[in-house]
Amino acid sequence: MRRPCPIHGRLTETTATPFARDGWRLVTCDETGFVYLPDPPAYEALAEDHAWEATSTAERARRRREEPVFAALSAAFKHVRTRLFASRSPFATILRTRLAGTTLRPPWRVVDVGCADGAFTARVARRVMDDGFPVRVVGIEVSRALVARARETLAELGGEAFEAAAIDGIRSLPAASVDAVLMSSFLEHEARPLELLRAVRRALRPGGFVIVKVPNFACWNRTLRGARWCGFRYPDHVNYFTPRTLRMLTEEAGLVFEQGPLDRLPVSDNMYAVLVRAAESRATIRLAA
Repeated sequence: MRRPCPIHGRLTETTATPFARDGWRLVTCDETGFVYLPDPPAYEALAEDHAWEATSTAERARRRREEPVFAALSAAFKHVRTRLFASRSPFATILRTRLAGTTLRPPWRVVDVGCADGAFTARVARRVMDDGFPVRVVGIEVSRALVARARETLAELGGEAFEAAAIDGIRSLPAASVDAVLMSSFLEHEARPLELLRAVRRALRPGGFVIVKVPNFACWNRTLRGARWCGFRYPDHVNYFTPRTLRMLTEEAGLVFEQGPLDRLPVSDNMYAVLVRAAESRATIRLAA
C-alpha cells in the first residue's frame, strides 16, 4: 500500500510489520527501510488523550502487569544507573562542547522542543550556565497540563515556555534567531519530522545545531526482545529510527548529520546525533562522553 513516507514527504510503497498493539500497526517504507506508524493521532489527541504524562504511566503499568519480573529488573537497573551517573548530563556536555567551539555570540538562544514540565530544560541550562555559557531558554510543549509548570520552572532562569505543536512553535520564531535546539526523546513522537526539521533549519542561525536523542530501532535489545522491546509505545511513538534512517531524514531536511560510533552503541536502546545548519560538517564530537 502507498502511504506518505515521513522521510521523503511523498507517497511510497509500504509493507506491514509484525509490530502491532491495540489496533495500531507499524509499516516499513520499501524505499528507505524506515519503520513508522502510518495513521498517528492528531495533535489535539496528543495534547489530551495521548499526552506523554498519561501514556508513559500507562505503559509502565502495562509492563508491570505483563512482564513483572523483567519490569522489576529493568526498574532496579535504572535506579542503580541513575545513582551511579547522577552527575552525567549528555545534553549539557554536548551543548557546552558545541558552544565552546562556535563562532556564534552569547547569550545563546536555546529552544527545547517538547520541553514537558521544563525540568530537563532547566537542568541542562543550569549546568552550562554554571560553566560560564550564558543561555536563554525557550520551551515548546503541546500538553496543556505540562506547559503551565514549564513556564514557572523556566521563568526562574529568565526563560519562557509556550503551548504549541512543535511545528507551529518553531515557525513562530524569527528566521535565523536560534543557536541550538534540544530534542530529547521527542522526534519519535513527531508525525511530520521532515516538516519540523525544515522549520528548525529556518529558525537556526548558520552554524546553529540540533541535539537529538531517540530510541535506536537497530539496537540489539530490540532484536532480542522483538515486539516486547521497551522502545515500542503505541500510539505516541510514531517514528522508529536507525542511524541510517535518521541520517536520511536529516539530509532531506538540508542539515548536516554528525554521529560518532559511541553515539549509536548497539547495546543501548537510545542514540544521539547532532544536526547542523552548515555548508560542511565540523569534526565529529563524541556526543555521549
